[in-house]
Amino acid sequence: MTILTTTTAWCQVTVIGTVIASDDKSALPGINVSEKGTENWTTTKADGTFSIEVTDPNATLAFSFIGFQTQEFQLKGRTEIKVILKLDCIKDFFDAYHIILYANSGLVHNPLGGQIEITSPYTTIGVIKGSYSYQTNLYDNVFQSGQIELSHPISTCEFDMDFRWSYRNFSFNKDFQSITNSGEAQLNLRNIKLIAGYSHLGMTLISENKTEASSGILLGLGKDIFFRPFYGTLSAKVAIYNRNVEYQAEFKSGYRWFQYFIRYYKLDTFDELSLGVGAQLSYYKRRKKG
Repeated sequence: MTILTTTTAWCQVTVIGTVIASDDKSALPGINVSEKGTENWTTTKADGTFSIEVTDPNATLAFSFIGFQTQEFQLKGRTEIKVILKLDCIKDFFDAYHIILYANSGLVHNPLGGQIEITSPYTTIGVIKGSYSYQTNLYDNVFQSGQIELSHPISTCEFDMDFRWSYRNFSFNKDFQSITNSGEAQLNLRNIKLIAGYSHLGMTLISENKTEASSGILLGLGKDIFFRPFYGTLSAKVAIYNRNVEYQAEFKSGYRWFQYFIRYYKLDTFDELSLGVGAQLSYYKRRKKG
């Protein structure tokens, strides 16, 4: 018995180390440090340091804590180590299961209008979104826009992507009509959004009985903005054609069920500043009882 105890004590090795976060390199206190295959464990101190006695100089240490990815570290005889933990990549997308109804007004040319937005449940390919907006002055002017979007089909801890098709159509003062179709990809990096795409414009000059068509690149930038208790998104896009430039800008925000947006659009001599207020309704997929 004495020989076994002495052998066990002789094999024990003290390992010291520091655990830090991968994003800001800050020290991580309270991290669980355990020797794999044993009940031997400890936790890191306030400065992220730890000390543990292991039974094997080639033992594997496991580092774990809620909100971080569990990491294993094989000592291979080392007695002083530094471990970097990554944040656990668990994303919650809160843009599913929604229907939003807006009353909106074009403050320049189209005083009456409405908008509807519908989002699907989260699926294996992301969230599918659809929207349609209609504005008019009840006479010559009509401004319509629609959009179908696939959100988050590509998602990692560092970024996610959205893909959308959008449609814009207006008639203005019996002067000209336009139809625009755009395909866009949006890269979301934290709270910054980079937008790039391709757009096709068809314009009819009614007074001249002339139709023009051209295509061009579409570029944009967006940013998430937080101001308690509201959360909002500001975005701006520009599409460059042969003889025209199309401008779009929007600020969209809300709190709980209340939603609103401010939107600006300009193409040729037509421009519109729109204000919309609405209500968000949520629905949930019910599971059938077996």
